[in-house]
Amino acid sequence: MSASSETTLPSSFHVPVFRREMSEDLSPAAQFAAAAAAEAASASATVASAEVVEAVAPEPVVPAPLDHSLDQSAADKKSAADPISGTAYAAAARPDYTPAEETVPDSEADEVHHETPVAHVSAAAVFESAVDSAVASTSGNDSDRGETGSQQPALQKQPAVAKVISLADEELFPALGSSNKTTTSTAWGARTGPQSIADKVRQNRSTEVVDLPMMSEPIGEAVRKIMERTKTRIEVSHNRGLKTSTYLVSGKPEAVAKARREICSKLSPQITHVIQVPALARAQIAGVRGRTLLGIQAQTHTTITLPKRGNIVAAKGGEDGLLETLDVSITGDQGGVVAAAAQIEAIVDKRTTRRAIRVTDVPRDAIALLVGKDGATLQALQQAHPLVQITVPGPVDSDQAIGLVGERDAVQTAATAVRDTAQKLMQSSQTVTVTVPKRQHRFVVGPNGQALAEIARATGCSVSVPSPRSASDQVIVRGPEANLVQALGLVMAKANSVTVETIDPCSIHACTHPVLYARRALQYLHDRNRFRRIEAEHGVTLRVPSVDVVSQAQTTEKLLIEIEGRDARTVTLAHEAVTQLFAALPPFHFNSIDVEPHLHALLIGRDGSNIARLQAARSVYVLFPHDATSRDVLVVYEGFNPDIDIITDAAARERATRELLRKTLEEFRTTIQSDASVTTQLVAVPTELQLQLSKPDASAALLHAAGVSKSDVSRVALRFGSAVDAADHGSTRVHRRGDKQLAETDVEVKGLASAVKLVAAELRKRVTAAADYERLHSYRDQITVPRALLARIIGRGGENIRRIRSEHDVTVDVTDGAAGAPSLVKLQGTREDVTAVVGELNELAARMADQVSEIVNVPARLHRSLIGTGGKYVRRLEEKYAVSVQFPSSRRESSDDDPQLTPDQILIRGGRKGVESTKVELLELAAYETEHNHTVRFTIPSVYLPHVVGKAGSRIGEIKDESNTRIDLGDPKDGVVEAVIVGTVAGTKLAREAIETIVTEQQSQIETTLSVPVKYHRVLIGSGGSHVRELVQQAGGDPDIMSGAGACRVNFPRASENTDQVKLKGDSKVVEAVKKRIVELVAERERMTTITVSIPVTQHAFIIGRGGSHLKEMQEKHSVEIHFRSKANRASDSEDPNSVRITGLPENCDACKTALQALVRDEKSISVPLALHQRFGGRNGPLWRRLRNAFDVQVDTARIDKAPVQKVDESNDSSDDSATVVYRDPAAGLSGLTAEWILRGEEAKLAKAVDLINSEIENAEPGVEARIRIDPRFHRHIIGKQGATIAKIRAATECEIAVPKRGNNSHWVSVTGTRANVDLAMELIDEAIEERD
Repeated sequence: MSASSETTLPSSFHVPVFRREMSEDLSPAAQFAAAAAAEAASASATVASAEVVEAVAPEPVVPAPLDHSLDQSAADKKSAADPISGTAYAAAARPDYTPAEETVPDSEADEVHHETPVAHVSAAAVFESAVDSAVASTSGNDSDRGETGSQQPALQKQPAVAKVISLADEELFPALGSSNKTTTSTAWGARTGPQSIADKVRQNRSTEVVDLPMMSEPIGEAVRKIMERTKTRIEVSHNRGLKTSTYLVSGKPEAVAKARREICSKLSPQITHVIQVPALARAQIAGVRGRTLLGIQAQTHTTITLPKRGNIVAAKGGEDGLLETLDVSITGDQGGVVAAAAQIEAIVDKRTTRRAIRVTDVPRDAIALLVGKDGATLQALQQAHPLVQITVPGPVDSDQAIGLVGERDAVQTAATAVRDTAQKLMQSSQTVTVTVPKRQHRFVVGPNGQALAEIARATGCSVSVPSPRSASDQVIVRGPEANLVQALGLVMAKANSVTVETIDPCSIHACTHPVLYARRALQYLHDRNRFRRIEAEHGVTLRVPSVDVVSQAQTTEKLLIEIEGRDARTVTLAHEAVTQLFAALPPFHFNSIDVEPHLHALLIGRDGSNIARLQAARSVYVLFPHDATSRDVLVVYEGFNPDIDIITDAAARERATRELLRKTLEEFRTTIQSDASVTTQLVAVPTELQLQLSKPDASAALLHAAGVSKSDVSRVALRFGSAVDAADHGSTRVHRRGDKQLAETDVEVKGLASAVKLVAAELRKRVTAAADYERLHSYRDQITVPRALLARIIGRGGENIRRIRSEHDVTVDVTDGAAGAPSLVKLQGTREDVTAVVGELNELAARMADQVSEIVNVPARLHRSLIGTGGKYVRRLEEKYAVSVQFPSSRRESSDDDPQLTPDQILIRGGRKGVESTKVELLELAAYETEHNHTVRFTIPSVYLPHVVGKAGSRIGEIKDESNTRIDLGDPKDGVVEAVIVGTVAGTKLAREAIETIVTEQQSQIETTLSVPVKYHRVLIGSGGSHVRELVQQAGGDPDIMSGAGACRVNFPRASENTDQVKLKGDSKVVEAVKKRIVELVAERERMTTITVSIPVTQHAFIIGRGGSHLKEMQEKHSVEIHFRSKANRASDSEDPNSVRITGLPENCDACKTALQALVRDEKSISVPLALHQRFGGRNGPLWRRLRNAFDVQVDTARIDKAPVQKVDESNDSSDDSATVVYRDPAAGLSGLTAEWILRGEEAKLAKAVDLINSEIENAEPGVEARIRIDPRFHRHIIGKQGATIAKIRAATECEIAVPKRGNNSHWVSVTGTRANVDLAMELIDEAIEERD
């Protein structure tokens, strides 16, 4: 193509590549035949469209031979050229080969039109014939195979025919991965229709399409590795216009799923998507210790950044923080980002069904009217919409949006009411204008708009004050006519509440240039911080022009100083102080010098040494500009130089001051001219490039690219010849020697020599690069497009043209043709980029020619669900099918030919197939939403709300999880709470039943009080509340639950409360039963009496039993309380120590008395030798045990003679390990000593017991005591676990065994009994020690 050739846009065209899935069960011959036919079909279509393939084909196409044989060398060449498609091509000869597929999106074209007839076979016919042949060869049907074989040659010899193929023909171009009648499978409906050939032959294979953004680097090797790992077949096609890649994955379902995951994670560019969510859902998104967020990241392989609480974007008002949002950033592959965003949105939907709206189209003046006098209008709106919280902004808030929060439908209704009310108020209001001096406007506004808010609350009027930038001094008051006078009075009162005086610095001294003087004086006083001192001393506010305003001021009005104060006297004093400041600085105290910024550091000196020297020696203060680009250096005489102060003549002092400043400036000039570290270079730069580099950002980038350090940036200056005017050449600016006048194409680089060298080199480099760029981008081309399509090609606001310019680096010039004539698009850039843009524009125009529009009727209440949060659902449909979906509420710009939509209509615009598929998905999603967005509203008494919610929301959370619904509970109003449940019909029914069950249970809860005498409280409570728990259990309740069915709480008053009221709360049935039982128990207590029975004190212990066991049994059996006197009371009281008190009902007391008396036993005493008592007596003595077991006789001692103390010789205690045994007679020294035993039991058995004791006394064998020396470490082995071993030895030998207590270091263990039994006991002790050791 020549440099200026012109291409006319052809008709819509498309190069189809036919494909079908093929079962691996086909025979090798059948597979080979089908593969060859498919390749031939592709080749014929390629040749037929050879003239336009460059503009459409997403990949370079290698034409196949026109004959239908498979050339292995051609396959090898294609494999080498294209690692992806070439792999499938070369593999076609293998028996297990399934033909490759290449996709060109349906939206790219509608039909194929050939301007020149080409001899080729119909692609569809060739492919269908090949497939039929393959199936016939597999089935073994001879007749079919013969028929197919006879038809094949005829197809190959078919004459050349020019044919237009419609891409909308489903028979020729079936949907991807399915037969020609299969409907589109969507996320909300199941696949219907007949199966594809592959599905009929083999059911366990599936095909899936993955669309991802195009990768910039080659992906062939990565795809091949994924195919090897997952055992799948992957085919790739690219759409360079849409910058997308389509991956067709086929194989076993589980392998396809694995391959899809790997493709999404490894072949999708990393993108970052930010979604806005309500701040109140932050905790649910993060989860406990971040577990929910970590789980989403792990499942989707993304990185999710949740802002800290301090970074939440807050808005005024907003119930539950719905108007507060936070930006959640999701980074990962496209599939993972979409999945993560969907999970987060689902969490937010579960958190709340409430919505927030920001009304931004209400005028600022109308907001104060909406509030009304004393807030009456706003209160009326709030009362009319109780389910919505309305928040209005303040009068000076930057965000003037009105916030509404509440239920979705109620919020929409309230927003409409707010707009209507504002419009009516504006129409019925009146306005009045009053002139207020500009400087007093701020007093009308007040700090943060407080004065305006006060006026609005007091009068219901709005006050409009011009902005500070406006020159107007007119204040407009709007409101009801009756309140305007009051509002005007308040405005004037606020305006005059502060005393203001003005000082004009230009009028203080009579001079030739008063504005210049005032600017210099103000700059100096600002820098020396003199004004703040006056404010602090006099308690006033000085409104002094800022340094930026002073540096640009050209009139006296910009330099005025205002003094504000509540007290007129302090304002006057401050006025005098400011005037004195300027009076002390006459104009001749100032002078200046024009020095280029890069030389300022030279004048300042290292660490400011030059400036400090001048101030100390001459009392001259040097002020350098704060702006890095300013040149003016100000020198000020501060008036403390003794050489000048001694001069009394005013004129002479003025001359001396001027001379001092002149010398200072001359010294500056000498310093600049003599410094050798500063140099200048000239670089020739075209004026176009100078215009780019002269921008501040571009100049800074140039210095950075040149490698100039940050500390040296201020010491380098650029002067562009194209920007120098004639006045600059004749200025009095201080130049260095050798500086030259610049030509228009010159750039002067001045400053530090090392930095100047770097910048000059970078400039020359950029000049060379710009020349190369201009040479490469000189290729030109142009195309014509139909005038009707021009607007869409340009895009909304020129977005398509801007994208093309940025992506392809070309210049695009669009010329609109005359009426009815095509438009001309001129392109300039590199040949490659211009060619790519021509193809892209042709493709875009062809796609637009296939555009259709269709209106779908869906109820308006479902539109929000179809759009999705942040438009995610509708965007997915638009991206998937390359269509535009417009809802009635959409704010998108529409063209003049777009139909006017009713509330229930949705407009779909795009390619025919895309529009039809989008329509199917929208209708399926609408059906899904109808089923799953069922809403149930009902009310419950507000008193039961805490029970429905549960502790920390646990109860309502369980109901949500079990029913899979969203539940919102409103605020209590008039004693009821509205519950809103959203979900499926079954889920909402289940949730409602659960809530109503809780309410029913709580309604059965009652609270009552009972008067119970305080004296019975302790008895009714019982130890640790045991009696109360028994009462609840006996009534059929559960004492462990606090509320609900079976609950009953019994609360007795504290002793300090001085009341006898007992509160019962819980299940009505249980409460009534417990109350009845308490009344019965109190009545029984009222009838109770106390009697006494005489029981010998010696038998008290026996009757009580060990651990009180007999006593407890007796009390429980007769329902009485039995009180025995303690030993301390028996010693101190004068009452009969034998008396026992019984308290209870009379009949129970009598029965218990009889039972106690029956337990009293006969007693008999007997005297036994003390030696016998020591051997056989005692509670664990063998004789006492025999008496208890044989005759049920209890034995106690009444008296025991004191035995003489016998010293034991333990002198042989040593560390020797050998045991030593010492024997002694236990009866030695006990002759004549006795012990008196008391026997209790039945009279007959007592006689037998006495006979047994006498027999033992007469027949007792002589006893012996053996003291065995045993190491204390082994004592524990003798005792055993819980005394089991020593008890066993005692029972086997009838010996008494004494082991030293723990902590006693004695080695001696005592064994007492007959000699034979003692010997046996010692043997058993030795065995126990040996066994343990």
